Amino acid sequence: MPSILISFTPFSSSSGAQKPQVGAGTSKKNRPATANLNALKLSCELLRMFVTEAVQRAAIIAEAEGNVKIEATHLERILPQLLLDF
Repeated sequence: MPSILISFTPFSSSSGAQKPQVGAGTSKKNRPATANLNALKLSCELLRMFVTEAVQRAAIIAEAEGNVKIEATHLERILPQLLLDF
């Protein structure tokens, strides 16, 4: 699992982390953020698909212009339609 997502993994008694105690007087600011493991996997897959699609579309634009490298301008050109499609 990528290190950036480790802080969002559910608590496990085997990891040594203690579950937060939620009760009267506990504000949302004091509770750690957690995410359902399935939601986390789905979010990761959606982001992977989004980036893959962006690179493929930018590559088509770059190839049409005769470039062998994708540049920021190619991504800028495909971004509006990509955001509408997702």
